[in-house]
Amino acid sequence: MKAANRDTKSAPEPIRYRSDFEKTALQTNFDKRAKWVKTTSDTDWNFFWASVSTVRQIFNPEIGYRLTDDQIINHFPNHVELTRKDLMVKNIKRFRKELEREGNPLGARDSGGYYIHLDFVPPTYNLPSDFSLWAEEFKRHTDDVWILKPHGRAQGKGIVLANKIATVKKFIATCNKQMRDTYIISKYIN
Repeated sequence: MKAANRDTKSAPEPIRYRSDFEKTALQTNFDKRAKWVKTTSDTDWNFFWASVSTVRQIFNPEIGYRLTDDQIINHFPNHVELTRKDLMVKNIKRFRKELEREGNPLGARDSGGYYIHLDFVPPTYNLPSDFSLWAEEFKRHTDDVWILKPHGRAQGKGIVLANKIATVKKFIATCNKQMRDTYIISKYIN
């Protein structure tokens, strides 16, 4: 009985993939996969390895394209809103305030003013613009260590740990002279 059921099942459809640029490592990987078939169709694909500019074109509001349930893509529109540290923090803060305004319990704070449920992002400030706000927070918790991260870098480049206001002031002064990135500073989670 089981053998008969296996014989009547249809073979799975191949996965149709598309890529908008030729990258040898990527292409080799796709070609090694047994049921993957390359396509050039604008709409008939399951997986699309696309550049950021292609994603912007595909999801342009004037075009109105939406992914179907069987489509995935390696980027998504406005991904920078989550992948850049400063913008991610801005969006999470906005979401928290929105929940508070609505009276949603997820936006509740404890007696110290800290979020009870959305506490996964430590106190975070943009430098140099929020320096005075950060300094007030630092003075309330002088034993804390803070981590400074550049907005537009990755892989741990440009990260500094600080536990003194003077260290952060000196660092900001040096960065301003060298016209480097702006930074976020977050309470380091011990």
